[in-house]
Amino acid sequence: MNNLIKRKKIITLISIFVVVFIISGFLFYNTGANGKNNEEGLFSSLEPFFETLNLVRSEFIEKDIDINKIVRGAIKGMLKVLDDPYTRYMDPQAFKREQEDMFLGYFGGLGVIISVKDDQITIISPIEDTPAYRVGIKAGDKIVEIDGKSTEGMELDDAVNILRGEEGTEVTIGIKRENIEEILKFNIIRDIIEVQAVKEKIMGEENNIGYIRITTFNVNTKPELEEVLGGFNKDSNIQGIILDLRNNPGGLLDSAIEVASEFIKEGPIVHIKDREGVKITAQSKGNNYPPWPLIVLINEGSASASEIVSGAIQDSKRGKLLGEKTFGKGVVQQVFNLSDGSGVVITTSEYFTPNERSINHIGIEPDILIEAAEDSEEDVQLNKAMELLEDEIKNKS
Repeated sequence: MNNLIKRKKIITLISIFVVVFIISGFLFYNTGANGKNNEEGLFSSLEPFFETLNLVRSEFIEKDIDINKIVRGAIKGMLKVLDDPYTRYMDPQAFKREQEDMFLGYFGGLGVIISVKDDQITIISPIEDTPAYRVGIKAGDKIVEIDGKSTEGMELDDAVNILRGEEGTEVTIGIKRENIEEILKFNIIRDIIEVQAVKEKIMGEENNIGYIRITTFNVNTKPELEEVLGGFNKDSNIQGIILDLRNNPGGLLDSAIEVASEFIKEGPIVHIKDREGVKITAQSKGNNYPPWPLIVLINEGSASASEIVSGAIQDSKRGKLLGEKTFGKGVVQQVFNLSDGSGVVITTSEYFTPNERSINHIGIEPDILIEAAEDSEEDVQLNKAMELLEDEIKNKS
């Protein structure tokens, strides 16, 4: 018994030393070498956490506890109470996967971009020409089951880890869709998802309308778009542009600014305000293309970077937005590397359109509201855009 008490005292002393060392370092980092603490009670606020950690290590029935697992759980809990669906922790595997997705442009899975909305795992958009897209998954669908297991309370990264998998394997997801009572079940075969950032074709009765589909905003988007627009510029017959941002979930902020600059010659693209209210305005980088008449297609799956581009085009009156209201993600995240190879994504600022409009949780309303045809393969939004552009071109000639 005496040995047990002595052992616990030693553990307690070690833990107290660790607590003091960590907190002292934390205070030094946040207040500078003068040691002045601007956040009163910080030491006492953190003390219960380390007391609990000490009790778990010394009293919990299982001796061999993975301390890394406890720390990661604590980080997840800390970020969760911020009540921000975009601020999150990624373990080393998830962090590496996200970096590869962003820069390599391919991965194994279903082809959906998901987030947490209203405490439910939600499809921001299905990626075009992927297994999820082909079976009929839609933007706004709520994933309530994965392989028969409820997603209630499931972490976003845990859901992503389950949905990802080897090419050719199957996963069953249960979907709750607006205005439909029953849970829709989809059996989907995983595939290698290769994301081509920009797709194009020439359309119209006179082959004079350039159609551009941007599926994501990554490091490849700008060069791919420049190549397309350069080709259209050499084709003297092109007299109008349709920019399709439907079901584009966004991506890199810099990419959005670069894309908007390809259509807007001068002026502000987006205002970014940080936690102190400091505003930075990103200006257009300019372009050498003709001022083609422009219509931008948007819908509920147009989010984040897509909304930056759409808002800039609408406010600058460079073109018209046609379709349905966008998703409404108006905040910017930064990715921070942690020492063990994991990472945290933290919402650090909010963006506003050139006219100072906030769109977070609001979305952007189109200039021309055209709802998609639910039970038809006809693309009524694209057809209407074609009709309007052709009329404008005829009236100018």
